[in-house]
Amino acid sequence: MRKGLLLLSFVVPILLAARPAQACDYCILSQGMSPLETVKGAGIRVSERYSLLNSIYNGTNEVDNRSSKGVSAKEEYWTTEVTGFYSVNPDLTLLAVLPYKKTSMDGHFHVHGNGNYGWHADKGKQSGLGDISVLGRYTFFKTHTVETTTSLAGLAGIKFATGKTDGKTDDGADYLDSHLQLGTGSTDYVIGVSVSHAAGRFSVSANVLDVIPTEGEYGDTKHQFGNTLNYDITGKWRVHPAAFAPSSAQVFLSLGLNGELRGKEKGNGAELANSGGHTIYLAPGVQVTAAPHWVFELSYQHPVYHNLNGAQLGEDYKAVGSVTYLF
Repeated sequence: MRKGLLLLSFVVPILLAARPAQACDYCILSQGMSPLETVKGAGIRVSERYSLLNSIYNGTNEVDNRSSKGVSAKEEYWTTEVTGFYSVNPDLTLLAVLPYKKTSMDGHFHVHGNGNYGWHADKGKQSGLGDISVLGRYTFFKTHTVETTTSLAGLAGIKFATGKTDGKTDDGADYLDSHLQLGTGSTDYVIGVSVSHAAGRFSVSANVLDVIPTEGEYGDTKHQFGNTLNYDITGKWRVHPAAFAPSSAQVFLSLGLNGELRGKEKGNGAELANSGGHTIYLAPGVQVTAAPHWVFELSYQHPVYHNLNGAQLGEDYKAVGSVTYLF
């Protein structure tokens, strides 16, 4: 019972979200407070994610996001995700993720063929079902002592092309860019590895996750997102209670460092120079568990390093809140 309740401090954070061109949400799995971990049994998680892109980076340098006529570019993403999970046995857990997404654009930024920047006062928004994914997580190594718990797990899954990709600007003149569509238009594959170690009031976890995309489309354009590699290391500290008490609420503070490496995208078979790159985020968070059924989480991810290919909109921040109910 003690070991089972210790595992309650880790909750399924499998999140499928809208994909900002310069944000990680396309990575399918959020990595932060409780990355790639789950508990035995069954449950449901409802989460809300917000991402803001309102800055432009050329490589590592931030540049002015405003044209000579005062036009700037801004993108916002809201995603509500419902994740159901079920443990087939103590080592294997199956998950299904259903996202509802809202994307909006207020001003569009692009790079001309001659390298000059361009802004247009285009606006557009979309809302509806995103791409559904199913995943499995298998723990192939686990060891317990009186004071410590260590585990190593692998994860694999498929994201299906269920979200629409025909959204247009408000005036109906053009299709929205691929990252503003509700879906990617492609069937993608996910593989990952997670290791965690808990000792007393402190735990640490590290993760590597790869998303392998196939070719899809948006509007009348063939499009393929670049391969996405996500990694993180996160520490958690139980601030209350000082001594483990199975029947009382537990409060944890966390601090993580998350990274995203994205390959260049392709449009109609041609590589897109102003796409892909590397971003690192500092991610503080708080988690409250109320045994035996409820877990609440709130995390904030702030980018501390951008190194983008060419000139692109970069993410200002993202925030995630979630509630998990364990059956």
